[in-house]
Amino acid sequence: MVDTVIFNEAFDVGLTIKPRTQTTIVPLSGGYESRNQDWPYILWEYECQLRNRSVSVIRDLMEHFLGRRGPANTFPLLDPLDNELTDENIGTGDSTTGSDGTAAFQIKKTYADTDRPYQRILTIVQNLVVKVDGVTKTLTTHYTVSNGLITFTAGNRPLTGLAVTVTCDYLIKVRYKEDAFPVIISTGLWDGAAASIGNFSLVEVLT
Repeated sequence: MVDTVIFNEAFDVGLTIKPRTQTTIVPLSGGYESRNQDWPYILWEYECQLRNRSVSVIRDLMEHFLGRRGPANTFPLLDPLDNELTDENIGTGDSTTGSDGTAAFQIKKTYADTDRPYQRILTIVQNLVVKVDGVTKTLTTHYTVSNGLITFTAGNRPLTGLAVTVTCDYLIKVRYKEDAFPVIISTGLWDGAAASIGNFSLVEVLT
């Protein structure tokens, strides 16, 4: 279960944002190569910095690391570049009666590259508005939502050809990348002194 405290609202950290792929490249004869996309999805990595802060701030962040048991538990992060959708199309209905056809639609963001659009799965959403053919639907009456998956109730599945769209704010589920936490101190510190945390990274978690 993902925790509730939004990491970078609790801690004022600097972020370096790195979408990460994994690709196997095998050199072939004649200068050719074979490339394989190992991961079906791109995972975002967030490199964090915390420099010259009070000892109390460093202690608070260390407590967060300890509370998560390092990488064992997930928590939400606000990505300053990617955090909202407006009438985003997430699918098209195929039901003939409202009780057959597709019931579940995953919330996702489409990065509209001309040649190869990419869709990012989103699991933590807030202020969600769901529409079918531009008509707003009601939570519980028309649909339920869990981990970013919208499931329409019996009799309310989107009819054939009707667009399912969402408007929402979203957070990214992350965990600490490493099992160690690099606190940088000097001897003789007191509560008014400055301290730092060496570079550490958070990585996106899809499940």
